[in-house]
Amino acid sequence: MEFIKTAVSWFLGLGSTVIVPVVLLILGFAFKVEAKKTIRGALMTGVGLAGLFLIVDLIVAALQPAVAAMATRLGLSLTLVDVNWADAGIAWGWPGVAGVLLINLAVNAILISLKLTKTLWVDIWSYWHGSALAGFVWALTGNVWWGIVAGVAYLTIGGFLGDWTAKDIQEFHGMPGISVPCGTTVQAGAFAKIITPILDKIPGFKSKDSSADTIRKKTGLLGEPVVLGAVLGIVIGIAAGYNVQKILGLAMQVATMMVVLPRMVSIISEGLIPIAQGIISFMREKFNNREIYVAVDCAVTLGHPSVMASTVILYIVAILLAAILPGNKLLPIASLAVIPFWVGSVVPYTKGNVWKTVLVMALYMIPILYIASAVAPVQTQAYSMMGQYTDQIASGTLLGSFDMGGDPLGFLIQNIMRLFGLSVL
Repeated sequence: MEFIKTAVSWFLGLGSTVIVPVVLLILGFAFKVEAKKTIRGALMTGVGLAGLFLIVDLIVAALQPAVAAMATRLGLSLTLVDVNWADAGIAWGWPGVAGVLLINLAVNAILISLKLTKTLWVDIWSYWHGSALAGFVWALTGNVWWGIVAGVAYLTIGGFLGDWTAKDIQEFHGMPGISVPCGTTVQAGAFAKIITPILDKIPGFKSKDSSADTIRKKTGLLGEPVVLGAVLGIVIGIAAGYNVQKILGLAMQVATMMVVLPRMVSIISEGLIPIAQGIISFMREKFNNREIYVAVDCAVTLGHPSVMASTVILYIVAILLAAILPGNKLLPIASLAVIPFWVGSVVPYTKGNVWKTVLVMALYMIPILYIASAVAPVQTQAYSMMGQYTDQIASGTLLGSFDMGGDPLGFLIQNIMRLFGLSVL
């Protein structure tokens, strides 16, 4: 078991920009996709992911200090330390990680063969959400096996949610045959699929057109993504109290993101779609024209213009919600990085309407903040058992995050464990 854990940890340490192309190569050859398409597609997907993550890292690195400065000017000082994607350290380091990955692969294969799911859960990198939740349950129960059970259950449910949202993702983002079952992202999409029709019953709400294209047509030059990005950067820079030099720098960084990020997603699509279609053709031939979805990283949903236009606004909304919600303990700064991935799964249901997207996401973030506040003791215990943040924890600091700390499905699974008397906390 230790050898398997070491091998898995080594492979996962390669990062998604290597893991995804390797997995696509294996899948392409296994499902007899043309070698030229497989090799080119795998490499193009890796290149697109690398470029996309560079852009996302750029904008997060630029906007997080600005939003933090804005929060300071508002006098906000909440008690949880936001660790956000540091939770991946728990996911890939806790003792049961190999069990979660191997058992989930087996469970998914069984569900596919029994025709109980359409999502082929091959996005190995995104297993980290389930493994992080498993680490939390390990801390909650003191038992590795209960953690593995929780992690596999989480990923399996994510696969079913991926099935439920797949057609909407495919049609809106122009990526046939894919499913995006990862973590809080697919939960955001499922939430939007339920709540948007309810909001559309509000008089005038459904007919209000605030898509990125409409904004561009109505506002002319101001609606162009590059100009809109620069304007949003200037507004945030002013709100943060920046000087002119830093305001202009932030404006150019946001403008760069608005232009380059969609092009990175188009590169991912160029590489991914031929392989996905080849796999689907193989499966349909072997299983009597059966429909299969190929699970992919949630980064593929970031290319639509409405995604980043909504995201920049939501950065401000997230801080304001944290400030006004009574009982909330988390000031999301590091966690702002997850918002665009949520938005990518929401826009198919808001039809790219920016203001609808902002409203739906604001409603989604309210329970996320409260869940993050409630889960912080368990999350902090998981870090303690991993030997991380030891000085901060020893001083009484509690750790939290939007993504895994505020995960609604993860919170439900933890409370089921409590209900059955398995908690030691």
